[in-house]
Amino acid sequence: MDKKIELELRAEISTQNKESFQNRLIDVGGILHSHTKRLSVMYFSNTGTKKLDIRVRVTNGECEVVVKSGSFGAHDRIEIAQKINPEEFLGMVKVFAQFDFTIEVGERETFNYVLPGDIIVSLVSAGPISYVELEKMSSESDIEKNNKLLKQWAERLKLQLLKSEEEFDILCKRLAEKVDWPFRGTNEEYIKLNKLFNCYLNK
Repeated sequence: MDKKIELELRAEISTQNKESFQNRLIDVGGILHSHTKRLSVMYFSNTGTKKLDIRVRVTNGECEVVVKSGSFGAHDRIEIAQKINPEEFLGMVKVFAQFDFTIEVGERETFNYVLPGDIIVSLVSAGPISYVELEKMSSESDIEKNNKLLKQWAERLKLQLLKSEEEFDILCKRLAEKVDWPFRGTNEEYIKLNKLFNCYLNK
């Protein structure tokens, strides 16, 4: 069975504790897998009884469209990604901007570590805010087992996990207020986005 469920737990971490957290990761066998800088145009909407989260993004010069289905703060959203060419980036932004989405633009720097058992730990920096994501791609049959495994690793790494969707929403609101910016599709915003995109395309 395809493992398309993004099983993910999250925790906020103070900026001053990032270095000690990275040291703990190394102490427990974590290996730095990648260091990424990403620009994302993020679309949020409700579709029937489900919430839809679409990202048109560029990461270290590579472009893709990512669709995530499920509650924004859920631990087990379904994720599907499709690579696109750089010249398609703004066109895809314009396509999704035609629909009734709430749209934001965000920049993130991330250090991705691999732990035993194919667990990914991402240390994400967004301006003055930092947070950690523990992730293991799963299928429906192993969600419960993998969720327990992620919680065990979180405890070992001394992380205070976000306990509810409400806590996740509070974090997202802070990101929206302090880091990300709303996108309404004006000419000025497209010019600003294109300049940012060209910077990330060359990173």
